[in-house]
Amino acid sequence: MKPQFHSTCFLRPFAAIAIVATLSGCSKRADESLPGAGVSPDGRVHLSPPRPTVPGASRGGDDAPGSIEAQLFPADLIMENQAAIGLEPAQRESIDKEVKKAESDLVDLQWKLQSEKEALVKVLTADKVDEKQSSEAADRVMVEENKVKSVHLAMLVRIKNVLTPAQQAKLREIRDRDRCAAPAPSASSGH
Repeated sequence: MKPQFHSTCFLRPFAAIAIVATLSGCSKRADESLPGAGVSPDGRVHLSPPRPTVPGASRGGDDAPGSIEAQLFPADLIMENQAAIGLEPAQRESIDKEVKKAESDLVDLQWKLQSEKEALVKVLTADKVDEKQSSEAADRVMVEENKVKSVHLAMLVRIKNVLTPAQQAKLREIRDRDRCAAPAPSASSGH
C-alpha cells in the first residue's frame, strides 16, 4: 500500500495534485539533528541546519523561517498573495511547472527515504544496537534526505528567480507581517 502524501504547508495550493507533501519546514525543529529528521514522514523539508537547544530554555521564534528558508518563497505563499504581488500569468505558469516537476521527482525519493528510515529503525530496535550497522543505516537515510532537500532547494531557487525584486520584497513584507500578527501562545491557557 502506498503511503499517503498530504499537502499542508508548502504545496497546499496544489492539493489537486497532492503527490508530495508539505515541503517548507513548518514543523518544530527539536530533533532535526537526527538522521531522517530533516524530511518528515509527511514530506516536510527543513533546509536550515538545526538550531542547538538548551534543555528548559524557551525556544521562541519557532515559526520564523530559518536562515535559508528566509531567502526563498514557497509556492503557497506566492499563490495566496498573487494579486498583492502582481503575479503575471507567465510567472504563474513557470511556478506551476517547477512545482509539478519537483513533485514528480520527489515521489520516488520519498519512497526510498521512507524505506531507509524503516531500515534504520529496525537496527535501532535491538536491545544492544550494533554501532557500525546503525551508522551505515543512518548514512543511507541522510543520503536520501539530502537528495530530497536538493530537489526542494532547486525548485525554490527556480521559483525565486521567476519573481521580480519588487515581488520578492512584497512577499518578505507579507511573510514578516503575517508572522508578527500570529498570536503568541498564552501562558495561562489550560487553567
